[in-house]
Amino acid sequence: MANDTTISSNQGPTAVQLPGNMQQNSVPQGPGELYTPAHDYHTSVPIPRQKTMVPPLTLGAYSDDNMILEPPKEHPFEDGEFVPPGFFDRAHHTWFSHHASTADWTYAQRREAQQILPFLYLGPASMARDRDFVRNEGITLLLSIRDKRSAIARLLSGAKVAEELGIQADTVDVESEQELISRYPSIIRGINHHILSGVSARPDLPPRVLVFCESGNGRSASVVIAYIMSMMNLDMASAMWAVHHRRFCIDVDEAMQTLLQSYQAILDAKREVAKARRQEATTSSSLGIQLPSHPGGQLTKKRSFIEYDGDTNTSTEFGNNGSSVQQSTIQANNDAEHLKQKPAPFIERVA
Repeated sequence: MANDTTISSNQGPTAVQLPGNMQQNSVPQGPGELYTPAHDYHTSVPIPRQKTMVPPLTLGAYSDDNMILEPPKEHPFEDGEFVPPGFFDRAHHTWFSHHASTADWTYAQRREAQQILPFLYLGPASMARDRDFVRNEGITLLLSIRDKRSAIARLLSGAKVAEELGIQADTVDVESEQELISRYPSIIRGINHHILSGVSARPDLPPRVLVFCESGNGRSASVVIAYIMSMMNLDMASAMWAVHHRRFCIDVDEAMQTLLQSYQAILDAKREVAKARRQEATTSSSLGIQLPSHPGGQLTKKRSFIEYDGDTNTSTEFGNNGSSVQQSTIQANNDAEHLKQKPAPFIERVA
């Protein structure tokens, strides 16, 4: 019996001619031929490029001799956040005043440590092993910022030199730069506690801290920038330029800038919280009102908008154990209707 399926060969690819009743479904159409995106989308999370002006316009050009760090006029954070109580009564104001030199930077200086504040130095790990430098500069704390893999290998630690010279040493071990943002407050508190410890190499010097990593340009530089932001009330760009002006070789790439900008947002939020609490305490004191407090001493939790909105749209029942059970039928219906109104990511392609 003859077969009406024929195979033709030509210069192009092999073509298969199917019977008429099978040709309509011979080649299935892909999603790209049937649907088109309703909105622009990305295959990964889009990360906007940071637009940071360094140096900031408020600080002027690099050649100008205006890089003077002055003591902060106020510390808008709560006690214990970054400093112990009475810190500024015991710490001399000159410790937070520093005038950067305008000498030309040379490549060899990257192997040295630079003074950021009278009590704060930044440099590579080689300077933490330089006993003459540590002794002559009156360093009393060697603070290492290192990777956890270096900690396992017992590298980048100033413990040996510190033991020989009779000073202190500490390490901060992190797995990545992203972990640093959660460690900044504790690192800053540790530095400030050491400043008030009274440990000094000479009577005319304050306690001095050398912050270092392998190169002195990456993680240790970000810690010093975060310290300047927190203690000197500078934004990220100004603090980064202040440190960059003193140690020109620091490497603050876009990822580190994003990290420090996130830390700046955290500092702004902490300032607002501290300001609100001070205003609340002042108002309550003037009116003679005692704030309701939790038995543990904390303020009672304020109800959220969701809980407040549920008062009119839901009814409350109580279970056998006395806990309240919210019946939110109206809210559930509203949520379902809201989901129906959400735009679809793809729409059918019009031929």
